[in-house]
Amino acid sequence: MKKLIVLFILLILVTTSTVLASSVNIETEINENVHVTFGFADIETQLYSEIKAEGFNVSTIPNAIEGEFEQQGLTNARAIYDLNQEIFEDDTRSMHVKFFLAGSDIISYTLNKTDMTRTFRVEAEWRKFEISFTQNFSLNLEEHFGVPLAEWRRVDNAFERSVDDDSVEMSFRFILPEEAFDIRAEEDTIIFKVPPVFEDKLLNSPFLILAAIIVVNIIVVVYRRARK
Repeated sequence: MKKLIVLFILLILVTTSTVLASSVNIETEINENVHVTFGFADIETQLYSEIKAEGFNVSTIPNAIEGEFEQQGLTNARAIYDLNQEIFEDDTRSMHVKFFLAGSDIISYTLNKTDMTRTFRVEAEWRKFEISFTQNFSLNLEEHFGVPLAEWRRVDNAFERSVDDDSVEMSFRFILPEEAFDIRAEEDTIIFKVPPVFEDKLLNSPFLILAAIIVVNIIVVVYRRARK
């Protein structure tokens, strides 16, 4: 009986001592699309070997997010990634996975026709998913970053949250464009405005109409002369 108790205690110590990495950093840069980077630094040696052996690749995280899209009933949302991307750095036992999120269920905007500013809405509930690194090891992001974005720390044009879990430093940041203003978060939706872009200014400019009239007149004159 004593041997069984000792064996059970040792089993607990072994299973609880495994940590993913020294740091986990997730950055989401918002522009026309949502550019996401997952970084895992100094992964535990045995776990790093198992992650590679069990087929973790560039599609693992994007596929998990698309699974979350399906659960949330999002039909206009997709993850885009480069199949040729190299994600492993053996020298440092690190991984970096980069991809884009696109679709109106993730990011959309409305145009104010008076001042031509754009108001963006970025949905961020997709972050509440689980990453399976191996059959026996996973990371549930909702447990660490499930707090509504409205409660995250605002630093300049970014929303960020940092946590420490089993000696692992974990951080998640949503970075907005430098020119963004009127920034706020409502539950898990980021809302902000950006100034008019050149194309919008041009389309709303009276000079465009004037130029079009001039071009039409030139065409008419040329056409009439050609018929004489």
